Amino acid sequence: MALFTQAIHRAMERRDDQKAITFFRGDTIETELTFGQLREHADNVAGYLTTLGISKGERVILLLEKSLVFITAHLAIQQLGAISVPLNPGFKKRELRYLLNDAAPKLVITEPDKKALIRTIDPDVRLIEISTQAPYQTHPFLHLNSFRCDIPDLSPDDPALIIYTSGTTGDPKGAVLTQKNLMHDADNIIRIWEITEKDVLCHALPLFHVHGLCFALHTALLSGAHVCMLDRFDPKLVLTMLSSKDLGTACTVFMAVPAMYTKLMDEMGDQHLNFKHARLLASGSAPLLVQEFARIQT
Repeated sequence: MALFTQAIHRAMERRDDQKAITFFRGDTIETELTFGQLREHADNVAGYLTTLGISKGERVILLLEKSLVFITAHLAIQQLGAISVPLNPGFKKRELRYLLNDAAPKLVITEPDKKALIRTIDPDVRLIEISTQAPYQTHPFLHLNSFRCDIPDLSPDDPALIIYTSGTTGDPKGAVLTQKNLMHDADNIIRIWEITEKDVLCHALPLFHVHGLCFALHTALLSGAHVCMLDRFDPKLVLTMLSSKDLGTACTVFMAVPAMYTKLMDEMGDQHLNFKHARLLASGSAPLLVQEFARIQT
């Protein structure tokens, strides 16, 4: 089995001119990227991160809103053989203090309005501030001199991602996912759900969670599916996206958690919307109640 970092880099190279992600800011398309553009930007960011001392095995916290910046930074970290540590940007000081101490990051990438908070917790941690609210293409680090990132030697058991548990029974635990873990999970989902480059994924999940990052985004990038990424979950907007038959953004796949389906059904009410072009509606991360499944079916 190929390693995750190698596989995702090859997948982007192979589909250079194919559309990878259409990013929506609210109901408006802000940016569209091909796989080639995404790979080039990730290479440039990887080159920048090497100047900050980031290399194989280093931990980098991503405390960012859902954005293309998050995705590019995550892919750059992976290309260096470093470890992405995505955190919920809604965490408060007490939660962040524990997580920063536990993760012991080499670098924190965060929003400008989080900088002071991070500094009160750890004045010495290396920090980059990036506003995800600014249009993606305006970020200068994306347009540095082209940098060709040489992927380091990696083994299947090298850690690639740390996802923190919710901490419902104690302090959150950092679940370490290896190159092999990420590749195995993606392969299984692509195979079982038959995800292909003909699919269009409506992405409304957060990126700091394994569902939105691994099961949705990773599988789409590896399979060549087109991602229509919403900057947040808005039931009305999701229903509009799922019922749209516009060429290029007619979604065939949707992944969500049960609470999202409940909100979608409540928003839909007595409307009769046509979702027949969507071939897969997946629910995960928590049990879907029988009565909610019945509502979806009808």
